[in-house]
Amino acid sequence: MTAIRLFKGGFGHVSLLRAAGDLVTHAHPECHIILWLAGNPGAIQVGPERVVPDSNIAVGVNSLQPHGHCFANDGAPGNFLAFYIDPRWIETHLGIEAGTPVFPSAAIPLTDELRGMIRSIIDHVFRGEGHQVLREADIEYLIETIVRGSAGETPSRAMRPVVDWRIRKAIAFMSAHVEDRVCFDALAQSVGLSRPHFFALFKEQTNLTPNLYWNTLRMEEALRQVEEHSLPLTAVACNLGFTSQGNFTRFFRDHTGVPPTLYRDATRPAA
Repeated sequence: MTAIRLFKGGFGHVSLLRAAGDLVTHAHPECHIILWLAGNPGAIQVGPERVVPDSNIAVGVNSLQPHGHCFANDGAPGNFLAFYIDPRWIETHLGIEAGTPVFPSAAIPLTDELRGMIRSIIDHVFRGEGHQVLREADIEYLIETIVRGSAGETPSRAMRPVVDWRIRKAIAFMSAHVEDRVCFDALAQSVGLSRPHFFALFKEQTNLTPNLYWNTLRMEEALRQVEEHSLPLTAVACNLGFTSQGNFTRFFRDHTGVPPTLYRDATRPAA
């Protein structure tokens, strides 16, 4: 069983999620904060770190950092509050330069103050009828408190930009053809590399495999199209090169924890 409620703002969006299915290793441009609320917490793998979230530990994921979520096989669901934070908002509002990892560690300690703020957000943002601006201000204050508290005494180093022209060319091609199928053998050949060299260089330059980067681009486009309520989901699946809506639904659920139908329902404006 899965369910989702969504709240959007200038910072990005936050979802109140009930889920039990595993999430494949994936990445997204937004910074990510995952807060466990109740039920089965599962285990979240963020790069080399494995974190089991609880009432004292949240999980922080940097922009384009690979992560996945595994649950026990008993199928018991867990309740989570998940923030997806636009890096541009972080740069503008918190002064953290784009490309700088926000979270030095994936494990974020939660204080009594933070736990109280989390309960308040659930009550007022998702269950209350408060004004949009006031609810958004509550969320932004929580994000700022978590980010500043998790920074520690040692500043994070900015991630190295992609400098190899062959990888930049491959990324540009993938971005321009997100609705097509990509053959990585042909893509490697087009930039003058063998497949093994291309995969190794891509991982060295981006910290992601070409497949993972490609799925990140596809997932971003999938989210955009799913939110276009006038566009049938069968059309979205076709637009992204899936052979069936079932395959698209599986891909979407494996990356977000919910099927596209529920995600679309959660993005509908309140009546």
